[in-house]
Amino acid sequence: MPVPLPDAWDADWVREAALALETASDAPVPAAGKPARFVRPASPRVVLGRELAAALAGRLPVNLRDQFTSTAAFAEGDDPVRWARRTSALLDLIGNPTGVLSALGKAEQRQV
Repeated sequence: MPVPLPDAWDADWVREAALALETASDAPVPAAGKPARFVRPASPRVVLGRELAAALAGRLPVNLRDQFTSTAAFAEGDDPVRWARRTSALLDLIGNPTGVLSALGKAEQRQV
């Protein structure tokens, strides 16, 4: 069974996030300042993806925010719609575990 559940996302958030990511530039922008030589250039799209993930993480308990932000990291080349659906579904998995637990209870058992 797929985890997170394939249809457990917030459609409005997914639509808005995907649109924002699709319209953001994917041209890398070099970092500025002294530590710039140690930082890989990131595109505005990647930066926006990080900001969107961090905003969602803000809805979680403090002890889960960093892990969620890391897990939901947007990378260059990711499909914006697919990323937004997965990220929203991960948030739903944490905030509403009863849906996945119910699906697990109905799933066919098999030997692994």
